[in-house]
Amino acid sequence: MHAIEFEAHLKDGVIRLPASYRHWREDHSVKVIVLADDDETRQSPPLNANQRLSAILEVSRRCGAYSELDPRGADEIIGYDANGLPS
Repeated sequence: MHAIEFEAHLKDGVIRLPASYRHWREDHSVKVIVLADDDETRQSPPLNANQRLSAILEVSRRCGAYSELDPRGADEIIGYDANGLPS
């Protein structure tokens, strides 16, 4: 397999090969991996403060609905040695 690396801009969902590779046949089999800057790959606009708060409260509500799996307190779960250090 031959590997090439180049930067390009999408136009109508199409990435054009560099001119030096356009001689490849139309039916040439290729494997494509696309890497994009994080700023350019957002699927939706950023949330405003009210939307973020609503999302956080929704996650909190869903987490609160789960049953308790371990009734021990945090101190009992961690456990401490004779010097008061976590064991």
